[in-house]
Amino acid sequence: MATKCAHIKANTERCGGYAVTGSRYCFAHDPAQATKRQDAQRKGGEAGRVATIPKSSLSVRKMSDVLELMETTINDVRAGRLDVRVANAIGYLANVSVKVIQQTDIEARLEALESVLEPEHATMVQRRRAA
Repeated sequence: MATKCAHIKANTERCGGYAVTGSRYCFAHDPAQATKRQDAQRKGGEAGRVATIPKSSLSVRKMSDVLELMETTINDVRAGRLDVRVANAIGYLANVSVKVIQQTDIEARLEALESVLEPEHATMVQRRRAA
């Protein structure tokens, strides 16, 4: 049967943790584990950090911009300069950008067609009315 930690908290309650093998205290309270505990706290703090990248002036307005962004991202991940989680977010946002660029292109092409066809349509309507 595992023994409970012998540490008494400030409110006079006993710690509920289980003692480390060969000690009367749990990992959190064992004086012999102080260095390991500090290392674990440091690693835990590092693991919780939000990965970021330096500020970028790259504009993402054309497909070639998206391609450049993806090339840079892939190369940075492969070289270990960019966290994979950040690269995944960039990839997702690049996909959204591609869809917006495509939609904008379609709208511009449609407007150009309509501007050409509108005068022809008006002429056809007048001819039908006159007939």
